Amino acid sequence: MLQSKPQSPRQEPAGEIVSAPRPWSKSGWLVALAAALCLYTATSAPDLVWHDAGDYQWRCARLAIDQPGDAVRSHPLFVLAGHVLGRIEIWNYARGATMASVIGTALLAANVWLIVYLLTGRAVAASVGYLACLLAHTIWQQGVQPQTYGCANALLTGMLAAVVVHCRCRRRRWLLLAFGLGGLGVSVHMLTQLGVGVLGAWTLVQVIRRRQSWWVLPAGVGVWLVGAGLFIYILVLEYARTGSLAATLASAVVGRWGPAVFNVAGLGSLAARSGAMLVLNFPTPVLLLAVWGAWKSFRLLRGTPLAAILAACAALYLLFALRYRVPNQNFFFTPFYALSAIYIGLGVATWGLARKRWVQALIIVLLLAEIPTYWAMAEGARKWQINLRGDDKVSDIPYRDFYRYYLLPWQQTQTGPRRFATEVLTSLPPNAVVVAPSTSLWPLVCVRYVEGLRSDVDVVNLSGCPAAEGESLWDEASNPLEHLRQGGRRLFVVSDERGYMPRWVPKLGRTVPYGLVYEVIP
Repeated sequence: MLQSKPQSPRQEPAGEIVSAPRPWSKSGWLVALAAALCLYTATSAPDLVWHDAGDYQWRCARLAIDQPGDAVRSHPLFVLAGHVLGRIEIWNYARGATMASVIGTALLAANVWLIVYLLTGRAVAASVGYLACLLAHTIWQQGVQPQTYGCANALLTGMLAAVVVHCRCRRRRWLLLAFGLGGLGVSVHMLTQLGVGVLGAWTLVQVIRRRQSWWVLPAGVGVWLVGAGLFIYILVLEYARTGSLAATLASAVVGRWGPAVFNVAGLGSLAARSGAMLVLNFPTPVLLLAVWGAWKSFRLLRGTPLAAILAACAALYLLFALRYRVPNQNFFFTPFYALSAIYIGLGVATWGLARKRWVQALIIVLLLAEIPTYWAMAEGARKWQINLRGDDKVSDIPYRDFYRYYLLPWQQTQTGPRRFATEVLTSLPPNAVVVAPSTSLWPLVCVRYVEGLRSDVDVVNLSGCPAAEGESLWDEASNPLEHLRQGGRRLFVVSDERGYMPRWVPKLGRTVPYGLVYEVIP
């Protein structure tokens, strides 16, 4: 009698996506989310902040979701979330806006863990990808201040996770969920729609090849429209204001940023700058695992479209940010950094040597070493007075450490904006007008118009427009300084540097120090 050969336990084929259920992926995701929430909450800005992040604090306080002529920058879902969180009694609106970013960025990191685990079935690989995302400089820094990118990337990675599950189980509800998350993404940031474009193109090809039912595509569009409902409301307001469909679409897609969106000039310098920012976010050799993971992903995920979808998303986000000429260009690389973290996790899963415990421990140590590396970068840049802005002079504003602010991702010590705004407003004479550039404008605006300190003082931008949506206080064709003085008002500027005060000030007057600011006199 022939005896049957004893069967060995079933092993997963090397290099193929595993279709078996993940018994503890939910608990692993929750643990990753809780850890990220703890880190980002502990290192988040406690109150008011500088730059555009302060604009979000102002907008969340006022629930200002409409941006006439610049709908692409309305971000209504983020503003609504920040406003709701700001109504919690234990903090103010400034803190509520920050917590919206904290929660969104924590979801992003947890989603990276989930995607890598779903694709590989290995908790170590998922944890490495998670740490790479969690500690990436720009992701961390934007996650602890009021910024839209963490929430937007959370929806993007949530969409990709839903696609992964759909490819494993072939249930269309997961594909429709992916379209719904993509629709929500447009109400947070238009940047999410590059990923939605990849998803839509793949779904269309699947329908054409009869691998998906024809109704999936219109159903996906319908679900996307439901998710995008808040942004569509903004477009309705924009159309009612302009009466032009072309102007409304332009406001929705590019707004006032057309030259930057379509820029193809200076690619050499932009590429060098982009490379420096990539090293800043992954300053250890662990970054090389992303290259290995991207290469091996096509073998690991063979038989599925996932490798192509991930590669297409990574390429589009890299190319978009690479030639996007704006001062905060590094913010727009965050989707690419998140995808790089996924590739790092895939690299650990496909690198044979990474299965050794000592190699895994070394990789984790290298990732944790990023924390002191950021500190060393900041102190080194200060010691050598490296000009991070690239112009002739490195300037700063009171109560802000230039190098620590830009090179340290943690912001729990950022108390300068509150101190600056309070001291400036309390020191001004009655009926003063203070002009502030965008860096320091919003702390002043929040203290003056949200909290009501010094109701007799006007805080205006460089064009003379008050934050309270009033008309400009001056016409540059006349003599603004003389006009203000005839009305019994004194003019102050936060900075006496050209480009950071109205253009007419050096022509009509001179600046003299007045506490933390400068008074303009004839």
